[in-house]
Amino acid sequence: MRDVDSILEGKFHIDAYARATLWLLLALYALAWSALYAGSTTFWFLPAGLRLGVLWVLPRRAWWKMAAVEWLAGLTLIYLQDRFHTPIGMVAAAVMPWCCYALAVRMIGRHGRGTPTINALPRLFACGALASILTALALTAIQLNDAGELTDSLGTTLAGYGLGDFAGVVIVLPILLALHGQFGPDRRGWGELFASGLVLAPLAVALGLSRLPIIDEPVYPLMLALLPVFSIAYRIGWRQGAIAHALMIPGLYTLSGPLVALWSTGQLQVMLAVAGFVALLLGATAERQRSQRDALAQTVRELSLRSGQLAGAANRIATLQEEERRRIGAELHDQLGQDMTAIATRLRIVERGAADPALRAGLASINALVSDAHSHLREAIERLHPAVLDRFGLGRALSEGPIAEMLRDHKITYECTVEGQVDALPDDIASAIYRICQEATTNCAKHGCGSYVHIRLRLVYDAARCELDLQIEDKAGQLRVDPLLPGRGLLNIRDRAQAIGADYRFDAASGRPRHHLKLRCDPGSIEAST
Repeated sequence: MRDVDSILEGKFHIDAYARATLWLLLALYALAWSALYAGSTTFWFLPAGLRLGVLWVLPRRAWWKMAAVEWLAGLTLIYLQDRFHTPIGMVAAAVMPWCCYALAVRMIGRHGRGTPTINALPRLFACGALASILTALALTAIQLNDAGELTDSLGTTLAGYGLGDFAGVVIVLPILLALHGQFGPDRRGWGELFASGLVLAPLAVALGLSRLPIIDEPVYPLMLALLPVFSIAYRIGWRQGAIAHALMIPGLYTLSGPLVALWSTGQLQVMLAVAGFVALLLGATAERQRSQRDALAQTVRELSLRSGQLAGAANRIATLQEEERRRIGAELHDQLGQDMTAIATRLRIVERGAADPALRAGLASINALVSDAHSHLREAIERLHPAVLDRFGLGRALSEGPIAEMLRDHKITYECTVEGQVDALPDDIASAIYRICQEATTNCAKHGCGSYVHIRLRLVYDAARCELDLQIEDKAGQLRVDPLLPGRGLLNIRDRAQAIGADYRFDAASGRPRHHLKLRCDPGSIEAST
């Protein structure tokens, strides 16, 4: 029972703390709303952006509290300004704008929990546009009902209210979302958020150019000040672009009089709203592209790492396979080879002592079979592991070893050019190069090579680099090779090249060269092997 009481007591304290925090935030909202109301002009209505941003992030069950706070602040400010003739007009002017914005957010909907604000901007601006239109209609009707007439034409009044609200949305809303993101997972350093003070550049441009005596038209400082806004949004991000656009607004106070003489209020509102909207979209698009580029680069790095790991695993498997072949070959040579040699020796001894010619002929036939089996065994041992590599090294194994003998037996002209200290290559690379040459020359002997094969092996090695280049050339001309089913021999060559991390190219057209392999290895591996 005590546990239940303690749980209920803890829940009560948590709920009380949440309610106190909410009311504190709403009080701050009232202060911010009043401050932005005081900073509003005929060009923009700044509380509109604050209202839309708070409606977007605030749970709907708390909307009525926000409405009560805003209505109280709005009624107070409207009463002090004495802008309406009737109490009904004053109350309606304080209540209806909030209702229009709440209806717009309710109709279009809000983003889901945790959705980045960069993805919410298009829908937010759609809400802002709809709410501005509804507010313009409501305030125009309220003014007409309160005063009995409009001070300007119907179109001018509607445009003034609508564009003023939308300009306030474009100015304030992105800043509010950027600050809201500072308390979430997308938090950034304050220096990064303000671009190390670079966001003040548009304001400095606007104020600086307006003070120059050679510039008489105030439109030029404003237009030129928009260039750093777009540049900041594109180069750094939409948050910094929004802050730079908002900080540029104070510079317009010094230019508003001359600008109004050139442009109407509606034209200036359209220009500010469009400029801010374009800067935000430009920054959001550029930031999304940078995120995608970073994600792509991260994927490439991960794939490169996985590729390197796979190549390393393949190289280790090939090394283990080569070591196992060497062990099996040694056991076959030491045990089965010696046994066959002993059998052949005893057969010759028995053959010499046999008096029956038929028996001697039978023994000679058996001895020939044993010799053939011994020859086949040596070939199998050679295929398991080329002993010539261990005895003479890679260079001599290629130029004088079994590859040269096999090609001469097939009446094929064979040339081998070796440059550099190839015998100093590590065992795994030397074995892979020899196996590749062995596979390629075997294919030449089986499928034709124009009776000519030339192997060029070149090693460039110093303290800074180690590059190995292998070219195998023939005169068979163009070959027909199915890219989907290239053949087991070609697949073996590619697998061995990938196992040691080499770049391999096969030319089916000319054969000059037919096989081309390039490998960059660590100079330290050669020093370790030597």
